[in-house]
Amino acid sequence: MKQLSSSNPLKVPGDASGKKFRIMTSDVLQAQFEAVDAVPLKKPFSEVFTLLQTKAIDGQENTWSNIYSKKFFEVQPYITESNHGVLDYLVVTSAEFWMGLDNDLKVEVKKALAEAIKHGNTIAAQKALADKQKIIDSRRSEVLTLSDAERAQWVEAMKPVWKKFEDQIGADLIKAAEASNN
Repeated sequence: MKQLSSSNPLKVPGDASGKKFRIMTSDVLQAQFEAVDAVPLKKPFSEVFTLLQTKAIDGQENTWSNIYSKKFFEVQPYITESNHGVLDYLVVTSAEFWMGLDNDLKVEVKKALAEAIKHGNTIAAQKALADKQKIIDSRRSEVLTLSDAERAQWVEAMKPVWKKFEDQIGADLIKAAEASNN
């Protein structure tokens, strides 16, 4: 899950107003930050530390492991545990390869993939918790936890973004994502 680091505390959407945030190249991410009146800047990941250190940007979004391993917490006094987005990976193959497998082998490959993904997700979750704790223990950044009421304000601010991309993403997937957060 992604968190927000910033030069100022971010508890409600209004706290992001006018602040510059580095984002990955994504129209959805751009719309999310614009929905809270922030300024999204599409910049390479390799530049984030320097941009934060020189105060060229006010914040960024990332996983606990990236915030820790890239030392963003050393130059950002606040990290909001927002869990506002997923940074995930896909397993992809060609249709030609997949269709070339016999059905019994497809069943075994699906089973092996399910096991590997479950194991990988368990390791990633453990790493996220460990890196979050390392950040807390460092006392370099204050980790802010949102109340239910504060989180509800962020969710409400994002609803126009969901609507904007509904045709591209699919209403069914947006509803499934929303339901998974309940």
